[in-house]
Amino acid sequence: MIKRLSILLLAMVPVSLWAQFAPAQDKPGTTAMHADSSAFVAWAKGCTVERGPMCIDKPENGLASFGEEALALGVPGGTMDVVSLGDGGTATLTFESPICNGTGPDFAVFENGFANAQNPDTWALELGFVEVSSDGENFFRFPAVTYVQTETQLGNAGSIVPEQLHNFASKYGAFYGTPFDLDEVEDNALLDKNRITHVRIVDVVGNIDPQYATYDSEGHIINDPWPTGFASSGMDLDAVGVIHDIAHNVNENETIDIAMYPNPVKGRLTVMVENLQSIEVYNLVGQMVMSSMSSVIDFGNLNEGVYFVRVTADGMTFTKRVVKQ
Repeated sequence: MIKRLSILLLAMVPVSLWAQFAPAQDKPGTTAMHADSSAFVAWAKGCTVERGPMCIDKPENGLASFGEEALALGVPGGTMDVVSLGDGGTATLTFESPICNGTGPDFAVFENGFANAQNPDTWALELGFVEVSSDGENFFRFPAVTYVQTETQLGNAGSIVPEQLHNFASKYGAFYGTPFDLDEVEDNALLDKNRITHVRIVDVVGNIDPQYATYDSEGHIINDPWPTGFASSGMDLDAVGVIHDIAHNVNENETIDIAMYPNPVKGRLTVMVENLQSIEVYNLVGQMVMSSMSSVIDFGNLNEGVYFVRVTADGMTFTKRVVKQ
């Protein structure tokens, strides 16, 4: 009887009290990535921001305006070198070479959160959703989850326990990126996870009033510091760091018996592999310049330079760097 009662009581405990994700950047088990990490091979090269209002319930007060789009480019700049999105605002980032789906996280997003001086286990974090696209038109969102309480609005000085957040753009403090693994995005015919050209950050409106609220992937209302009725309202984007991209992620996959010659190539390149499905050729900025079902590809009309030949055979993919002379 006692055992059954204990199980019943445990089942009645709100999920927010026991559900835990990775902890803050200064704790064991964190997934935070410092800006100096050697894992980063590139940074965002382009940024377009569409600002949201300083307060979603007072549009007459105007839009957020702190920071310039250029502050989201390159390496993280820190607390003040950010661009503020406003309530529901967006930032769309582009890259010199498309992001691809490698082993583990593929990119990381940096914000400018900071620890609460009175309670260092909690952090001032203005949250954002993360979406990816391989064509700049169709975007797909990472499944973000929050277990932050929704009984009381956090207020503009509120703070959050990072363990209660997953897949939000601003889980960690300044100079520490939140990593994202493309495997976590649901597969879709309109998304090529090996050629992500755009990353979009969407500010979370942290108002718990259902009239203005935003929801996570499990249907929970999201509570974050609100209202922030000033120029730096909303999420403050600092940078997006790339971990895997086409230009750097050459996969010398030894599980495929393949030959590719000659390399360097002037005219025709021959690919010898069993059960060939497709061949795609990409330039250094990730644009596909040729595709074929044939084992012989003519490089003759391509400019001199470095290309990446991606071969799909027997359900596996092999990518090799080829030099056109």
